[in-house]
Amino acid sequence: MRALAPLALAAAAAGAGCAAAPAAESVAAGGRLYARCHACHALEPGRSTPAGPTLHRIVGRAVAAEPGFAYSPALRALAAAQPRWTPALLDAFLADPDAVAPGHYMGFHGLDDPAERRALIDWLRADRSGAP
Repeated sequence: MRALAPLALAAAAAGAGCAAAPAAESVAAGGRLYARCHACHALEPGRSTPAGPTLHRIVGRAVAAEPGFAYSPALRALAAAQPRWTPALLDAFLADPDAVAPGHYMGFHGLDDPAERRALIDWLRADRSGAP
């Protein structure tokens, strides 16, 4: 896969603005999609696994900055270019992780459907106070 050009990454970062609250259906669909992620990514703060960092408050969080997790050089390079996981950067990464972070260690190969990516991002940014 070819790497995203710097302009594409800049465009992804520009999408960091606030959006309207997601629809409940989108959030629910995102919760179902998270089932694909839970084997490697916990949701609780500070609960990274050997396979992946926690996804707790990933939207807006610094890229490759979860304390105690050993990030790949590819994710550390992404962090140098894109300091925060904006919704647009997450969308690009979820669509094609190999293009956004060539050489990353994750076995996930991407979600083709833009609606699924949007739902998963909506779910990740939703307030699930008290819920794992």
